[in-house]
Amino acid sequence: MSRKREIATSTRQHVTLVVTACLCAALVAALSCSHHRTKKAEINEREYAAYRTRGAAQISGQVTMTLPSGAVLDGSACQVRLTPITTESTRYMQDVVLQGGTKPWKESPDAVWWITTADQAGRFTFREVPAGSYYLTCPVAWRDTIDGSARERILWAETTVSGTDTVDVPVSR
Repeated sequence: MSRKREIATSTRQHVTLVVTACLCAALVAALSCSHHRTKKAEINEREYAAYRTRGAAQISGQVTMTLPSGAVLDGSACQVRLTPITTESTRYMQDVVLQGGTKPWKESPDAVWWITTADQAGRFTFREVPAGSYYLTCPVAWRDTIDGSARERILWAETTVSGTDTVDVPVSR
């Protein structure tokens, strides 16, 4: 074999090796992403499965907020969200709500939740709730009585129901 042919063959082999290595790396990356998505979907499905049925419990309550001045505001017309306590909802509570954030819940297509609107006195009711543990959240906005500035926060509570329980939960934190 001539020297030129050896170099050409060696170059082709090197290029083939590099292309193969790149394709293998891309395949590994794709499979690991796919596995992560599959694992997350499996976790969501397992955690939300019990909440996809109609239950017989009832969760009622009232949304109120005590301002630093001592004035108590009713959460009239606020949207109250009932969310099962799962890995996903706990992460949202820890990363947003407990940190004082007001970023809305990112609605995952795999998630389960219910929303209702509180009446003028801040009262709300969820009927036919499956047994389980829940977060209740309600974003509120108000004007500070001292400096007049606009304020926001998410009020929240936790509860657990079983069977035909009827619970009353104040949403005020």
